[in-house]
Amino acid sequence: LPQARPADRVLQVHNSYLVTQDEHGLVIIDQHALHERVMFEALSARLAQGPLESQRLLTPATLSAPPAQVERLGDLAKVFERLGVEASPLGPDSIAIHAFPTFLFGRGVDPAEFIAGLLERAESEGFGAGEEEALHEALDMMACKAAVKAGDRMSDEELTELLRLRDAVERSSNCPHGRPTAIRLSIRDLEKRFGRS
Repeated sequence: LPQARPADRVLQVHNSYLVTQDEHGLVIIDQHALHERVMFEALSARLAQGPLESQRLLTPATLSAPPAQVERLGDLAKVFERLGVEASPLGPDSIAIHAFPTFLFGRGVDPAEFIAGLLERAESEGFGAGEEEALHEALDMMACKAAVKAGDRMSDEELTELLRLRDAVERSSNCPHGRPTAIRLSIRDLEKRFGRS
């Protein structure tokens, strides 16, 4: 068994779930879902101040894409500009990425993989006509890609910071996709299940 920790600490289980307590009982947190919500809110707040910071690539990242997706670049040009993405057609079935959000670089997100995923999503879900809808979808995807994943080991400092942000962020009960970030088991629930000693 892991050593007992102080009540204000958190236990990471299987590098995927955080177990802690509040005044009502036991709280089990999905680390990816919570971090995704925190990232989404931080990105939204930052974007409200202006375009995201961008880093120019020394050599453009390239990706193969169907002609329909290459044509879709024009529909997403304003969204890309606000996100700090600079991409252009490199031919009928390829795209060159010249600049990418610094934030995503810092989180280890691959530019070609991200843009390919965003274009696939735009094609399948049909967003792009309304800039705000496309921006929301792109931020959602950015937050998901940049968030800690199930299986990622987090330091005590990272765990403490994530719990602090959970209390500071609005709508922290769900990730941007609507999945709950935590479940609670009240003292009463625990007593029913285990009996009272």
